[in-house]
Amino acid sequence: MYIKKNLFLFFVFMILKFEIAADEIPKSELLSYWKKALAKFNYSLPSELEKNFIKSEYTGGGSEDQNTFVYVTQKYLNFPNENVNFAIFFVNKAYSQTGSSVKLAAYFRNEKLVMLTTNSPYSNVEGHYEFSGITVRKGLTYEYDVSGGLTISCLVDRTRETTAEIISKQYCGESILVGPQNSILKVIKHKTNCENECTAFYPFREKGIYYVTRNNANLRRESHSKGIVLKFLPNDSKVELLEDTFQQEWIKGLGTANYVKVRLEDGGEGYLHGAYLRAPGEPDVTLIRERAEEWKQKNGVKGN
Repeated sequence: MYIKKNLFLFFVFMILKFEIAADEIPKSELLSYWKKALAKFNYSLPSELEKNFIKSEYTGGGSEDQNTFVYVTQKYLNFPNENVNFAIFFVNKAYSQTGSSVKLAAYFRNEKLVMLTTNSPYSNVEGHYEFSGITVRKGLTYEYDVSGGLTISCLVDRTRETTAEIISKQYCGESILVGPQNSILKVIKHKTNCENECTAFYPFREKGIYYVTRNNANLRRESHSKGIVLKFLPNDSKVELLEDTFQQEWIKGLGTANYVKVRLEDGGEGYLHGAYLRAPGEPDVTLIRERAEEWKQKNGVKGN
């Protein structure tokens, strides 16, 4: 009886092991999955990065030019209770105030995108110099479950006592669980309020088609916030991004991004702040937040 039981357990273990192994994507195929996930946000992976990643035997690699640096790594991903094993970082080298210290970060569990957020140095190091050099995730964050379900949250950089606490996800404000066609499944309120606006960080924007995310977006003649306004664009206006100027600005209520040159459907051209734009596959945060407010009113959830 004892032998039969052990044999049964052995075969169950082997079957489970085989099924798990069968579900794993070969490392040689990871790049194709990552490129597909990032294409929704109009980000691509340079061919040099792909070559270096393969050369490293699928552990890491990067590519840079005069203004940008894109790299994939498996280092410093030991987040508590998170099964993340690859990260791809997008860096704006042209802007000295953020430089390589602030990055757009895409975190993956093998081939699956699990989070897109901002990665930046931990700021509360006064009196705790052992924490210098630690980076944290903060700002507007897209999280994806194993089925691809989306949650939009805000992560915050808060004072903590241990490294594990610092690098853990620290939420503020609300998390919005998003269903099909931008429907709202649930709004979760967190204990900590957001001290600052929950906005996105875009180190640079690639050429392609985008949609305007706000009404009265300022199309300017020059590539800065004091440039002459040529036109006010309505929400969901379709534009073609022609060039990233790498002139970065933070704008209240929008976030941090470069000014980009765009062409309108009527052929007109001008400059838009990059945070006015979303890629065709990117979540429509403005619409989702509006629907979240409606969901809260309908379900008796108070506050922001």
